[in-house]
Amino acid sequence: MVPSVPPLPKEVVYPVLIVGFFISFFYVFVLLQENKEKTPRASYFPKVAFVIPAKNVEKYIEKCIKCVLEQEYKNKIYIVVVNDASQDTTREKVESLMKKSYHLREIILLERKKSLGKKAPVVNTGLRYVLKNLDVELVAVLDADTFIEKDVLVKACSYFQHDDKIAAITCPLLPHKPKKFLEKMQYVEYVMAMFFRKLLSRINALCFTPAFSIFRTSFFKEAGLYNENTWTEDFDIALRVRSRFYKIIQIEGKAWFIAPDTWSKLRKERVRWAHGTFQALLKDYRYMISPKYGTVGTFFLPVTVLLGLALIMVAFMIVVYGIFSSFINLLHNLSLGWRPSLELKINLFDISVFLSDPRVILGFFALFLSILFLVFAQKYTRGKINLFYYFVFIIPFSWFLAYTQLEGLIRYIFKLKMTWGKMH
Repeated sequence: MVPSVPPLPKEVVYPVLIVGFFISFFYVFVLLQENKEKTPRASYFPKVAFVIPAKNVEKYIEKCIKCVLEQEYKNKIYIVVVNDASQDTTREKVESLMKKSYHLREIILLERKKSLGKKAPVVNTGLRYVLKNLDVELVAVLDADTFIEKDVLVKACSYFQHDDKIAAITCPLLPHKPKKFLEKMQYVEYVMAMFFRKLLSRINALCFTPAFSIFRTSFFKEAGLYNENTWTEDFDIALRVRSRFYKIIQIEGKAWFIAPDTWSKLRKERVRWAHGTFQALLKDYRYMISPKYGTVGTFFLPVTVLLGLALIMVAFMIVVYGIFSSFINLLHNLSLGWRPSLELKINLFDISVFLSDPRVILGFFALFLSILFLVFAQKYTRGKINLFYYFVFIIPFSWFLAYTQLEGLIRYIFKLKMTWGKMH
């Protein structure tokens, strides 16, 4: 006879729900606050350098560079492409663009003969060149598979002009023309993520510098270049910005990137992100979880990141346990002679008992909050989400993301081998 498995005690489930609602209510509170932010008028147009790390990006590099060439910007823009030992026609694509002449635009190609399999050393090659050879006040780091709107640089400069404490600026980032199911799931994810990052920016708690970010050149002179010993160099540099009490803000505008199109690529990317996140918060920047660092140290890092990641992983394990226990209990009942019946009996008493369960009530309330955030997220990013894909994202796809966080934590704790995956 197959033994039965007991259900999880309520003492395990309720703390997860309480923590989730606490984080959600905080974001609701921020959302309901009066938004006094106004885009300042631009009259500040310093010289800018774009650093573009490029490895095997023959499909995207021309479009990426042309988006920079076509910026509606009145001053000189240098485009420093760092070819990281590409084995395709990336270098030839860049050289073909260099043969043309552009007003107030200059393309510079740097070559790395050997790739180290990480992005940070490639970016640092470009930054060293900029700091040594170019007299610019701003430097942007742009992934070669990312495309930016024409006016995003002008918008960024207006903020730099009016606030000396801003060291870095980013903008909403969304998958480019999602077609496959996996790409559509990531589109939903990024629409929601960009909305929450905007709320974090509103309370000066933003701590992200993703695939497109613009920095004051003076910051790199003061704080040094990217950390080459982490798997999340963009999160690490964001923490270094905040550790020096500078601001990071997310402005209006938009950028698009090429999202991973296979489960294998996405898993490697998210495990790498999780590994780097745990490294940063459990080793390199533990000291920042402190009131000294404002909302970053009191809410974002300890609550949204650490507690939020713990919540996601625990919820994932609860789901796994629930599926496992249901399967074992089914086998147990079958071994006792129970046979399933197709007869469906539903009465008002059973329905009322079900709906009076606190977990069901909290579940419906969580669904209401989720829809509320979805509505505002679509309004902010100007992106439309099909409700079917949204609910698929909430349930099965989010479990996959939770698994990658758990794997990243295990790999960090036990120092298991990490790889970048197919780097570009």
